[in-house]
This record gives sequence, structure tokens and C-alpha cells, in this order.
Amino acid sequence: MILLPPGGGYWLDGQDHECPFDPRGNPILPHTTWHAKFETDDTAKCYRRFFIGREHLNLIGTDENLGPVCLSVKTENVASQEHTRILLRLKTGTMHELVPSSCLSPSPSPARMAKLLNEQLNVDQFLPVLCPRASQLIAAYDEHVLVSNFKFGVLYQRFGQTTEEQLFGNVQSSAALDEFLELLGQRIQLKDHKGYRGGLDTQFGHTGDEAVYEVFKDREIIFHVSTLLPYRDSDPQQLQRKRHIGNDIVAIVFQESNTPFSPDMIASHFLHAFIVVQVLDPNSPNTRYKVSVTARDDVPFFGPTLPSPAVFKKGPDFKDFLLTKLINAENACYKAEKFAKLELRTRTSLLQSLIDELREKSRDFLGGADSPQSAPDTPKSDGSSGAGSRFIDTVRKALIARVRSTSVDNNLGSSTSSGQVCKKPTSAQQPQQPAIPETATPSSGRSLSKGSGGGKKSAPSSPVSSPDMQSHRTARPALSESDDSSLNSVDLDAAVYVDSDTGLESMSSAETPHKACSLCLDAGEASGRQAEALRQEVTRLKCDKLDLLRQNVNFQRDIKQLREKELQLRSDLAAASKEILRLRELLKDYSSGGESSPV
Repeated sequence: MILLPPGGGYWLDGQDHECPFDPRGNPILPHTTWHAKFETDDTAKCYRRFFIGREHLNLIGTDENLGPVCLSVKTENVASQEHTRILLRLKTGTMHELVPSSCLSPSPSPARMAKLLNEQLNVDQFLPVLCPRASQLIAAYDEHVLVSNFKFGVLYQRFGQTTEEQLFGNVQSSAALDEFLELLGQRIQLKDHKGYRGGLDTQFGHTGDEAVYEVFKDREIIFHVSTLLPYRDSDPQQLQRKRHIGNDIVAIVFQESNTPFSPDMIASHFLHAFIVVQVLDPNSPNTRYKVSVTARDDVPFFGPTLPSPAVFKKGPDFKDFLLTKLINAENACYKAEKFAKLELRTRTSLLQSLIDELREKSRDFLGGADSPQSAPDTPKSDGSSGAGSRFIDTVRKALIARVRSTSVDNNLGSSTSSGQVCKKPTSAQQPQQPAIPETATPSSGRSLSKGSGGGKKSAPSSPVSSPDMQSHRTARPALSESDDSSLNSVDLDAAVYVDSDTGLESMSSAETPHKACSLCLDAGEASGRQAEALRQEVTRLKCDKLDLLRQNVNFQRDIKQLREKELQLRSDLAAASKEILRLRELLKDYSSGGESSPV
């Protein structure tokens, strides 16, 4: 079912598929008991579980080497003995320990408590957090790693198909594939769908009319099925399909017959794990599925464990097993090298933003005269945000927050650098944000488009969404950002930072206070003109980027055609060489016959 690449780089699980049969000819499948356990980071839930609503202390500080630090401490009785529960947050991760109070001094310092969990930590001074809603801000940071929305690819592999173009080029599905899709979830009409959409277009039908959707144990799952995505005869690479499946992290490969699948068939920066499913006796009461799993070497093993032999009978047990395996596969892929580096950057930025916000709010709450004023467009966390979003979603949020705050501080500093005293805008006057042409931006398969279902506020979805998003000021069609990533032309790290929000919108049309002085008016007009010029420059650069992406796709297509032509010419050259050798042999035979050569 799976053939690993000759150069290695992948591990394989589930190779035994031979099961015995009873005297009646029915297969004897293994009866294994397993529980649908999701492999998630339980540390993210500790603060809400043990601290919120109970007396505790929150402290913040900064280490020269380890960066920002946030510490939560509380005392509790366990088995009639006093214990101290410590929750330490660093950019490298969150640590949680329950320490007997007897192991601490009568009056332990926060620095000593923190050293119990990390000996390298050296914070000169911890500052207490004293402001309303601090617990909600800290819980939102802790829970940003929790994921409740998932999207997986489904590829259809027919007999003899061994290339990427063949897998993406299947126009029609089959009865066996339709039966398998009914097992995965319910088929929905995208135009009527209100839940998580995983980047699919629910308004204009640019990504097809149907999709497979399922809610599994409070988690929304949508499947990018290759045969349900648009097919174009003029596009041999089927980029409309690859832009979605190539940006997924885990994909299912469905086989009707035994043609080995190799994970290096699909060129993608993001696909890290494949679950290959092969059907036996489809559309019958005895339908069974063979399962094999392969993933990149830096992806740790994930459960539930495949039985031996790895053959399942069609039914709800197999559905629960497969969906649990898919969710755990994506959670495990986040620990791979590429995603781990990305998550470290995200966590560092979010933790620094949390520390700065808690310090600022504490100073404001205590009435500090020198407390800095918060930037008008700096995003503030609330208790409901963060939980349930995919962790790569937070990359853009963190970058936007940092870039905007830096932009606002620089503009405020420049506007008051002349030494003149100007009145500040009142809190009731909020800066307006002009419309910016929306264009698709490269991302790690996460979603920024909003969808809501069941009256709940759903997490942002993938910016690789519908291709209908076009610039309001240009007639050029928006090209999918995932096309170039799937074509091996954009590095994963670059995909996160391209086309980030510059934060200039927040300064473009800030209203001038009604009683502002003339200097403020002049400065505001100058700042507005400068922001407008910069915003136009950003728009122009976005359009240039789209042109470059389009050129890149065309170049890739030309390169492929030239390679095919090169192979054809080599084949013709080899045939010509054989013909020359044959003619030389005939010439030798003719000369050895004693007759003169006609040449």
C-alpha cells in the first residue's frame, strides 16, 4: 500500500494486512479495545482548571536569556497536606508542578518557586499583576494552542496512478469512494454551510458545490476531497485542487486496488502525514478497509495504535478510530521541525505581548502617572479569543499586534518630537480604518475568514480561502498563495511573514479632536497624507507580488513542458543512435561480401 522513498525521510506503520478466514469464508478481524483519546497538551487547560475562580497570584518578569516569564502560584490541600501549585510560562513552553509546601521555605520567593521548575531561570524582580480581567488574558494565552477546527485532504488513487498529476487529475469518483466519504461525514452544500469551512468558498462556488463535513466530539472537521474540488482541462497540475490539499497537514489516500503510494509523490511544504486506506469488498455487507500510516521522520508516533492485522470492518468503530487518528496526526505534526520553529516564534511573540499588556494594565489600574497609553489599534485579547483556534492562526495576530504597536508608537513619537504641547484625542473619538484591497496571503494552511455555526463564534479560518477575493482597486484576479508553496518555490518561514498587515491603516484617518490646536491639525493632515501614500505603496506591492506569483506558476509550467520535450528529444536521439549502429553493421556486411560500396 505504501512505498517509502529511496532516500528515506519517512516512517511507516501498519504493514500487516493478512487476516484469517472462518470455515464460512468470512474474515476474522482482530477485536481490540481502544478509547478515542486525543493527544493534546493538557498543560494548556491547567490555569482554567486549577486557578480561575480560586485565590491565586500572577507575577510577571523578564529573564535576560529566556525572555518573558509569567508565573501563577496558589496553595491548596491535598490529602490533608498543604501543597503549592506552580504554573510557569516561558517562550519554550509551559510547565506545571504541584510541590509540597514542606519542600519550600516558610516564606519562599517567586524566584525560588520558578527555579524549582527551571534551574536556568534568573529573574531579578517579579512584578505582581493587579488589574481586572487579568485571568481572562492569561487563559487566552494558555489556550491558544488548543485546536477545535481541522481540515484534511482526501486523494483518490486509481490503479496504476503513480504521479501527482494523475492523483489530482481524477475527474470522477467511484461508488467505493462515495461509500467511504459517507462513512467520514455528511455531504454538505457549501452555499448553505454556516460552520467551519476550511478555506472553501461558501458564497460564489469557486471551490466546488459540495464538501464533506463532520462534527466529532465538539471538533469541526472538513475534508478537501480532490474529486469534489474544481477540475480544469487547461491546467495539468490542477492548482485549484492542490492549493487546498497541498496546504493541509494530514491527508487520506483512498485506494480501490493495490497500487503503492509514495509520500514523495506530492510536492508540498505542509503535508507531513498520510493515512492510506484501501477498500476490500466495497458496497457489500462485508466491506472492510486496510489501513497504513506514513509520516515524516521528525513527526512523533501518534495513536491510537493500529491493530494487527490492520484491517477494519466498515462501521462506527472504524469511523471513530480514523477521525481520532487524523486529529492526533495533525497534533503530532505540529511537533515537527518546521512547525515547531514556527510555534516557538508565535509563542514568543504572544507571551511578550501578554507581559507588556499585563504590565501596562496594572500600572493604569494603580494610577501610575507615567503609565504608557495604549495604542488605539493594538489588538487586545479577551476571554473568548484564542481558545479553539489553530495555533498557526495566531502567527498573523501576533505579527499584526507587534507591527501595529510599533507603527503607532513611531508616529506618535514623531508627531510630538517638535516639543509643542498638543491636546490628545478624546477616548470617544476612534480612528477610522479605510478599506484595503483584500488579497490572498501565504499561510500555513490556517484560516482567517470568518464562519460561524450553531450560534457560536468560530475560530478564524484559512487565508487560502475562496479565489473570489480580488482587489477593489485593480482588475487583476487574485492568485492563490498556496500555489507557489505547493510548487516548492516559497519556504515555510517566508510564507508566514509575506504580506503581513503593516498597521498603517490605523493611522490613516485618525480623527482630530474638536478642540485641537492648529499644530495638531497640521500634524494630523501631514500624517494622513503620509499614511495614504504608504498605504498606496503597500497596495502596489501586493499587486506586484500577485504578478510575481502568476509569473512563477507560468514559469513552472514552462519548465515542466521543456523537461518533457527534453525527455522526448533524448528518446529520439537514442533511437537515432540505434539506427546508425544498425546501418553501420549493414555496411560492414555489404563490404565483406566483396562488392564495392555505393558510397
